[in-house]
Amino acid sequence: MVRIDAVSYSAEGVFEEADVTVGRCRELVEKYTVTWIDVVDVDNRTRQELETLFSLHPLSLEDASRTDIPPKVEPYDDVLFIVQRTINWAEEIETAQLSVFLAKRYLMTLHDRVLPQLEDVKVRIRKKDPKVLKSGPDFLCYLCLDIIVDSYFPHLDRLDDIIEGMEEVMVTDASKVSIERVHSVRTDLLRLRNALRPQRDSFSQLTRIEAPFFKKETRNYLRDVYDHVVRSLDTLDAQREIVTSLMEVQATLVSNQLNVVLKVLTVVFTATIPLSLVTSFFGMNVAFFGLENTSFGFLAALALMLFLTLITLGWVRYKKWI
Repeated sequence: MVRIDAVSYSAEGVFEEADVTVGRCRELVEKYTVTWIDVVDVDNRTRQELETLFSLHPLSLEDASRTDIPPKVEPYDDVLFIVQRTINWAEEIETAQLSVFLAKRYLMTLHDRVLPQLEDVKVRIRKKDPKVLKSGPDFLCYLCLDIIVDSYFPHLDRLDDIIEGMEEVMVTDASKVSIERVHSVRTDLLRLRNALRPQRDSFSQLTRIEAPFFKKETRNYLRDVYDHVVRSLDTLDAQREIVTSLMEVQATLVSNQLNVVLKVLTVVFTATIPLSLVTSFFGMNVAFFGLENTSFGFLAALALMLFLTLITLGWVRYKKWI
């Protein structure tokens, strides 16, 4: 169900309303210096009202209502449209879309689920941070983008812990780490890398865009966010290389274990060759001198089998095959 919250502020103070209409948001924009309009789970009716009352481009609203748009930056007349990705990790890791509309007097964010990161920005506004209250919507946009990017690192640290845990277990016993587990982590890393990779280009574009959307001071802050994006992507690349190496190491260890088993079986088979030879020889339907119907023949056969077996095992040991 669609929900619209509005936070308006100026140097004098902060005014906040929850679950408001699009028309009320338009009134707040005209009244206050800066208004933040946060829309959760936008529907068709709300999208049409936003297009009418805020003159938003229908193509940008269409992209904002989707969930699979890669990060990008597109200027539409006096409104800048930004798409960024967030990381959500509940039962499995995935990314979600955050759409941002930046104008002279307002910032509008659209997303299909509640994002705790944005709530942290609202808390900062409620505390009446002087830097925020004295700045425009461009600085507010920077705060939202910055906290989204910073929220990547706890998830990356969690992935680091998982990868390090697999490394430690694999060193002691490779059989305890399945190839499916390693492949699953590698797939998650690849999915994150593909989802976040365009974000580097979009932030690079934000720092260089020639438009009155961002003041010069705010562009300096955006360059810092760009550095954080690059660092997160470098971390993902390093993690993916480590996991790929783990897959190769595990395949090698499993192959070595199989070779050990085959070597043991080969030695056992080799040791049984004299036994088979002797039993076959004495099992022939012919008479041997001095051995007919006597226990001596049986004992001689056992002694010969034992002797040849010991000789074979000694030779294998001498060759250091075991």
